[in-house]
Amino acid sequence: MDTPEEIRDPPYLRNVGLLLTFHCQARCAHCIIRAGPDRHEEMSAQEARDWIRQIAAYRNHYVIVVSLTGGEPFSNIGLLREVMEFARESNLYVSTVTNGFWGISRRKAKELLKSLPGICFLAISTDLYHQKHVPFERVMNAIWATQECGIPYYVMVVTGNSSDDEFALLTSEIAKLTGPERIRTSITFPVGRASAIASGLKFDLVDQPPRESCQAASSPCIFPDGRVYGCIGPLIDLQHRHPLALGDARRSSLSEIFDKSETNVLLHALRLWGPARLVSILQESGLSHQLPKKYAAGSVCNACYCLLTNPAVRERLSQLEQDPQFRRKVAYGRLYHLREAGMLEVGGDDFR
Repeated sequence: MDTPEEIRDPPYLRNVGLLLTFHCQARCAHCIIRAGPDRHEEMSAQEARDWIRQIAAYRNHYVIVVSLTGGEPFSNIGLLREVMEFARESNLYVSTVTNGFWGISRRKAKELLKSLPGICFLAISTDLYHQKHVPFERVMNAIWATQECGIPYYVMVVTGNSSDDEFALLTSEIAKLTGPERIRTSITFPVGRASAIASGLKFDLVDQPPRESCQAASSPCIFPDGRVYGCIGPLIDLQHRHPLALGDARRSSLSEIFDKSETNVLLHALRLWGPARLVSILQESGLSHQLPKKYAAGSVCNACYCLLTNPAVRERLSQLEQDPQFRRKVAYGRLYHLREAGMLEVGGDDFR
C-alpha cells in the first residue's frame, strides 16, 4: 500500500484506534489514562489481529486507518511491529503515537523508523510534563528522523494555558524544526492523573464552553480489555455509563458496536456542534442550576467531561436521545454538514 502524502482527520469510523498498552517509560503528571512504568496491561497480539481483521472487514473496508496508541506503543517494538504488519496486510493505513523516548541519537532514531515501514503517520507528544521523563533532545531527534523518512507527522503539546511563557518558549523551539502548522495544542485540566495536581494547573476559567465541535469523537478506540470508547479523551476516566462508552469487543462483534455507534445521537451531536449546543438545550429545559458554573477556556474536552459527571445532566441527555425531533436534526445535520449518511442508512425510519 502506498503511503499517502498527508492523512487528515477522517470522517466518522474511517479511523479506529487500538490502545496497545498502558505501559510507558514516562509517568507524566497529566496523563489521562495514568500510563507509566508500573502499568503492564497490554493488548495481546492474538486479540489485536482479530480486532484488525474485523475492522478491515467492516462494511467492505470502510475503515481506512488504524491508529496504534498507548501508553507508549514503542515500549514493545515486537508487538507494535506485528500489529502494524498485520494491519498493512489487511490493507489498512497505520498511524501511531509516541513520546520519542527512542530518539537517543539521530542515527538510532532513523534506523528505528526505517525498521517500521508500516508507519504512514506519526504523532509525537512533548510538553513540560513529558520533558521531566523524556529529554527534549530525544524528541527533536525523533522529529528529524520522521522528516528524513518522509513520514507525515504532527507534534502534540499539552499545556494548562496557551499564554504561559514556558509553553510559548517550547512551541517556538519546536516550530524552528517543524513549522507552527504541525503543532497541535490541548488544554490540561483535573482529570486522570492530573486530578492530583489540580492546584498547580494554570488553565483559565470562563462562563461559557467553547463553541467548537468535537473532532476526537470521530475515531473510536479499543482498549486492551475490549472496551470501546468513542474517543480517547477524558470521558474514559468516568466509571459510569456515558454516551461515548460504545461497547465491549469481547462480548460483541465490532460490526455490531460500530453499527450501533452510527446511531448514537449524543456522540454525533458532539461531533456536529460540540458541548455548547447541549448546554443551550439543557438551559432551555430548566436545568441551568445543574450545569457547570465555569469551564476551562479553550477545552471542548473539559466542557464534555463536566457535563457528563453530573447524574442529573446524564439523565436529561438520555431523555434527549429519545426525542424524535432531536434525532432527526442530528441525522440530517450529519448528512448536510459532514456529508455522512451513516445514521440514516443504519437507523432507517427511526431517524426520518
